[in-house]
Amino acid sequence: MKFKCRECGELLTKELDVTPVELCEEDGKDLIPEGFTLKDDEWSDGQWVINSKDNLSMDITDNPKRLNGCCDLDGCDGPNLVCKSCKAAVATAKYDCWMPRYIILSKVGTDAIT
Repeated sequence: MKFKCRECGELLTKELDVTPVELCEEDGKDLIPEGFTLKDDEWSDGQWVINSKDNLSMDITDNPKRLNGCCDLDGCDGPNLVCKSCKAAVATAKYDCWMPRYIILSKVGTDAIT
């Protein structure tokens, strides 16, 4: 499975496996292994979660209201990743020191390609 920007069709992720995997809940570590995706109610309210290394074409927003965190992005203020091509909001990066690292793909900003 891959994901694209709903606005312009830009490919946002690498090919991802939907096989269930064990999550790592340790602060500062990747929540989900590279190359995998899952929908998870606990971590993402039922949205797709990916590893940050599977990002192909998402950039950090230039909206300063969405860039909070103590050491990196905490994602507590909404989508902070945009499509490189059209700048539509497509995901939320959660990279701060007090949480596992992962990206939540937006339900309204992305489409799955199977």
